Amino acid sequence: MGAFRAGHTITVSGQCQGKTWAGADGAGLGRVRKRYPMTQDRNVSPDGRDRLHRMSVQGHAGQVCCIFSSAKSHHPGQGTTLRGHGSVHYWLVRQVGKSAYAVRGVDGDFLPFGSEVSIQVEELLALYSPEVAVFEDRLVPAASQGEYLVEGGRGQGVRRSVIRIDEANVRALFRLAQEYILARRVSKGKTLLNELLRLKTPFSGKNQFLFNEFGISLRKIGFPEGAVICYRRALQHTEVDDHLYYNLSRAYYEQGQWWDCMTALVRCFELNPAMPLARDLLVLISALAGNPALRVRYGKPPVPTGVARQAGLLCESTFTHDAGARARAEAESLEAEERDAATEGQADANLWLPGRDAVGV
Repeated sequence: MGAFRAGHTITVSGQCQGKTWAGADGAGLGRVRKRYPMTQDRNVSPDGRDRLHRMSVQGHAGQVCCIFSSAKSHHPGQGTTLRGHGSVHYWLVRQVGKSAYAVRGVDGDFLPFGSEVSIQVEELLALYSPEVAVFEDRLVPAASQGEYLVEGGRGQGVRRSVIRIDEANVRALFRLAQEYILARRVSKGKTLLNELLRLKTPFSGKNQFLFNEFGISLRKIGFPEGAVICYRRALQHTEVDDHLYYNLSRAYYEQGQWWDCMTALVRCFELNPAMPLARDLLVLISALAGNPALRVRYGKPPVPTGVARQAGLLCESTFTHDAGARARAEAESLEAEERDAATEGQADANLWLPGRDAVGV
């Protein structure tokens, strides 16, 4: 394993193979970080929602264009005859503004027809369900054969573009899936995510970086199970991305799935034994294994004995190569124990929790 490099520190409460790693209160943390600042890796843990927002502002995220379904009882416009789709209506929905969408019917040949009706995003989320597979398998081929073009750019001249699946549209649909989840329409959001991950159409940008970004964004909105799916999809494109394995282990950590978390973390260490955030998470797992009160505070289930043993051995191997880092951690441990003894029974709302930087607390 690689040595713990000078300039970084991990300060946690708990045990790692019999060695104490100290926690720090608010005042102590500032002093420790001034000497040994915690690394922040922006490539690993950017704020996914902010990043998607910036892309949207810059025009890179694209706008939604997809088939949606609704119940037969729902009809946004008047005078349109819909047929040939059983118990549901199909609609071509395209985004025409930040929260505005244009809807038109889809006929029995899966081609759009009739005039568009404008709806707001709240109505879209409540009454329409995305049908990515129908869009990919039926409408896109039919539209390409008939050279069907969709018009856009209202108020600023008419622009015409071919209906297709590309990175911009996929990003826009992913952003919409997040909106479904945040609006507590989780079933629709999950269905849309699953269909986006199963897209067969090749397009520029369909790679591990795209799905890693999706996973980061889902974890940031509190949907780690969806993040796991995205990370595992990304790993179908590469098996040597240490950041991906760290992100996967982090998502498993948030679900309390210890064995899967450790498996991904071990793979991350095999690829990059010097990743600071991975070391943070490793030591945190060791601390949680030996500290029931800490697990309660973090809302985590007990750590299996095998996981605790594996984390302890890996932790010990990581730190034995740098006696200086180990001595600093032990010294900080003694300082923390003295502070704890002096302030026993006093509540400290500003207590710095172990692994705060590793897990984005």
